[in-house]
Amino acid sequence: MNQRKLWLATGVVLMGLQSHPVWATRAVGPRITGQITATPSADRIEVDHHVYHITAKTPAARTYRSFFYGQTVDLILEQTAAGQEPTVTAIVKHEGS
Repeated sequence: MNQRKLWLATGVVLMGLQSHPVWATRAVGPRITGQITATPSADRIEVDHHVYHITAKTPAARTYRSFFYGQTVDLILEQTAAGQEPTVTAIVKHEGS
């Protein structure tokens, strides 16, 4: 096999190993699980008596209205600049609740 064909074959294999678009849009980060202890607002949510700020223009900012006091949720956090509190990028109903 000449070098051109080898590079082509390598490129095809690497493209096949790439992640699917679904995984690319999945929120990843530290996860906090707990009960909502205060009604969510547009910029913050309280879970287990700890207030977390909701990042604007994220899935959390679009879906916070669908959660209510006492519901068990998972918060997906994004670490901000050094020394600042992490912010919420996604809120999902906890499985099994």
